[in-house]
Amino acid sequence: MAYRPHSGGLSRRRFLRAAATASAIPSLQGARVWGANQPYDGKLLVTLQLDGGADVTQLCDPKVNVKGEPKINNWADSADPGEAGNILYAPVADNKWLFDTYGADMLVVNGVDAMTNSHETGRLFNWTGSNAEGKPSLTALHAASNSPEQPLAYSVFGGTSRTSGIIGYNRFSDLSAMKALSQPRRSSWDDQLKRPEEEFATVDNIVSNELARLETQNLSPRQRASLERFTVARTKRDSLISLAEILPAQDDIVEQDQFMVGTQSFWDNLKQQMQSALLVFKSGLGSAADLQVSGFDSHDNHDAIHEQLYINLASSINYFWDYADQLGLADRILLVIGSDFGRTNMYNDGEGKDHWPVGSYIIMERDAPWGNRVVGASDELHFAKTINPKTLKEDSKGVLITPAHLHLAIQKYLGFDRFAQNLGLGIGEVEALPLFDASKRTGA
Repeated sequence: MAYRPHSGGLSRRRFLRAAATASAIPSLQGARVWGANQPYDGKLLVTLQLDGGADVTQLCDPKVNVKGEPKINNWADSADPGEAGNILYAPVADNKWLFDTYGADMLVVNGVDAMTNSHETGRLFNWTGSNAEGKPSLTALHAASNSPEQPLAYSVFGGTSRTSGIIGYNRFSDLSAMKALSQPRRSSWDDQLKRPEEEFATVDNIVSNELARLETQNLSPRQRASLERFTVARTKRDSLISLAEILPAQDDIVEQDQFMVGTQSFWDNLKQQMQSALLVFKSGLGSAADLQVSGFDSHDNHDAIHEQLYINLASSINYFWDYADQLGLADRILLVIGSDFGRTNMYNDGEGKDHWPVGSYIIMERDAPWGNRVVGASDELHFAKTINPKTLKEDSKGVLITPAHLHLAIQKYLGFDRFAQNLGLGIGEVEALPLFDASKRTGA
C-alpha cells in the first residue's frame, strides 16, 4: 500500500512529535546506518504477556480466605502461602519449584492497579504505560532507542505491540515463518529446492519502482522517516544470513505444549516463541521481543485452568533461561512478565473468577542485585495498597502503583527514558519509583 500524506494537516503537537521522530531515526547518510552490519550486543528486553487476566493470588500475591468473606482461593482451605527468600507464593502448580529456583533473580511488584476491567484497556495500560492510545510499547521504545538500524530490531510473537511510528516490527507465528524470512530463496516445503532468481528480480523491480515514486511525493516527516527505515532495511537484508546460519533443523525446533482441562484443549507454543526470540538476539539482528501465552480468562473452571497454565509457565521460564544460557545471552536479558489485570477475590457460580483491576508484574534478570524482593502490596481482599514513592513502604497517604510507574522505572533502568521524552512519548506525570534500588522493599 502506498503512503499518503495526511490530508487534514498536522496539529502543532503532532508536527513536533513527527519531527522529533524523524530526527531520532538515522538518515540514509547517517553513520549508524552504515554500522548495521555490526551485530547488536547490548541489553535485551523481552515482555511476556499472560493474556486474559492472570490470577496473581495463585502465583506471586497469595491470599488466604477471610472469615465472613467469600472464599478467595480453594487452595487456602488446606495450605498456607509458601516462602522463597523474601517472596511469598501460592502453593499450587509448580510455584514452589519456580520461586525456589528463580526467586533470587526476581523483582515481584504486587498491588498494581490497571484501573479497568476491560481487556483492551488493561493490555494497553500494562504494555504501553498508558490507558489511552498513542504510546508505543516498552519493547518498541527499547528497540528504537538501541537498535533502530537492525532489520529485526523489534520481533513480535504475540502480545500488545504498539510502535507509534517510531520503528517497524516483524511479526512471527513460529520458527517456520522465521526460516522463510531469513532464507527466502529456499522453498517452504523443501529446504533443498530454491526458487528461480527471476522471481526475485521481478519483485525487486516492482519494489524499487514504488520506492522511487514515493520519494517524489509530499510525505510528512514521519512518513519519510518510515520510508527511510524501509529502504535501509532493504539494503541490509543480506545480514539475515547471520540468522539463517543458526536456525535449528526441523527436528530441533521445540514442540508445542498441549494439555487438557476437562474437555477443553489448550495449545501453547510459548517455548517456540522463546526459542525464536533468543535466536534473533543471538544473530545480533534485534534487541526486543514480545511473547504471549493465552488462556487466563477463566470465567469457569478457574483453578484447573490456572494450575495447568502455571505449570506450563514455570516450565517455559526454565526453558527460556536455560536456552539463553546455551546461547550466551542470559546476562544481557531483562524479562518482564505481566497480564491485562487480575481476577476477582471470589469465585462465581461456575467456579470461575471474573475481571479484577489489581494485578502484579514479575521482572527477572540474571544475578540481579535487586532480586529476591517484593515491592507494592494488596490487602487481604486483594485491593491495592498505597506506598510511599520514595521508600516503597506501605503508606496510607502514598500512591497507588499503576503500570505507568513500572514503565517509567524500567525506562530509567534501561536508559531510554530521555529518548522517549525527546519524542514526546514519555510516561508523563507519575512518580519515579526506585523499584531497582536493592535497599528498598515494601514493609510496615
